Amino acid sequence: MRRKRQKFWTGMQTLGDEPYQPSPPFKGAGWEAALVPQRKTPHTIYNGQEVVLLAGSWATAQRALDLIRGCHTLAKGDPDVFKIQLIANNDQEPDWADEEERKALLTKTCGTHDFPLACAIAAKASRRRQWVYAVARYEFSLSLYSVHHVDLEPWKSPHLAISSFPGDHVMLAHAIISAYSVVEDIGLTVRASPKKPSQIDGKWNPQVKADLEHRLTQAGIDLSEPILWTARGGKRRIEIRRPLPAGSKAPWFAWIVRDTKIPIVDAIAYSEWLRSCVASHGVKDLTRALSPYDVINVQHVARRVLLDLLGFWRWHQKERIQTMKAMVPTDARLRAPVVP
Repeated sequence: MRRKRQKFWTGMQTLGDEPYQPSPPFKGAGWEAALVPQRKTPHTIYNGQEVVLLAGSWATAQRALDLIRGCHTLAKGDPDVFKIQLIANNDQEPDWADEEERKALLTKTCGTHDFPLACAIAAKASRRRQWVYAVARYEFSLSLYSVHHVDLEPWKSPHLAISSFPGDHVMLAHAIISAYSVVEDIGLTVRASPKKPSQIDGKWNPQVKADLEHRLTQAGIDLSEPILWTARGGKRRIEIRRPLPAGSKAPWFAWIVRDTKIPIVDAIAYSEWLRSCVASHGVKDLTRALSPYDVINVQHVARRVLLDLLGFWRWHQKERIQTMKAMVPTDARLRAPVVP
């Protein structure tokens, strides 16, 4: 017998009218998320809405809330500035909390951008267990080590040097392992073996590359769009052991900033090598050469393939283009000159 769904507050509040957001309801596996006018108490955001969950049990609601939070991190690609643990709640749940604790939960809120987008991503991700775990692994990787995008600005942020402390090397290594596990969970790794190596004389084995490209295409990954690979400072022992894939220089390429745009298949292969030959299977001579940029790059690969797979890579750009096209009258589009 199907359990009657309860309404759970989440404390997640939108920042008024946000453009280019998916529309509710967001129907996940065993739960549904909707947007309702924020409660009068606490009333913190003008014209804000709160995410509420409909689920058959508190555990289901909490799993959905955790997934939405993870998908919000995935959508942003940045660590949380202020970490807050949100707990699904109503007048009776969670039952492990007493009445006073549940009243306190009602006052715990978090307001920021892109909560509707996070709900839409979570609803899609909830359909497959490996996608749910991929989101959790990505969030866990960022909890181990992450850098905010503003701290990667080429001309404003300081160079992130290699640490001399073993504890930092272990932290960076496990952040790489967790991030690459995202690619493993969704089945988009390089499939090679001693009889069928991924490289022959330092170049791609055509069969292995074609297999990876086929699986990426089947998963909806856009192979025509390269991925940014961040490289700063001089060449390290890791790059000497395995040179970075060839690509086009980023517009800001200069001096110690060596950022390039490379094919996604090359980025996945290099990430796998970092995981297998540098970060895991025991401490190696290259483990001490790990830098924050190695972690950043593998995390970026994980985010790109997972969002692309779920259909939300570059969501805002696509929605902005569609909105602008819709604002142009049909007759105006017909009269527009054809540019060769």
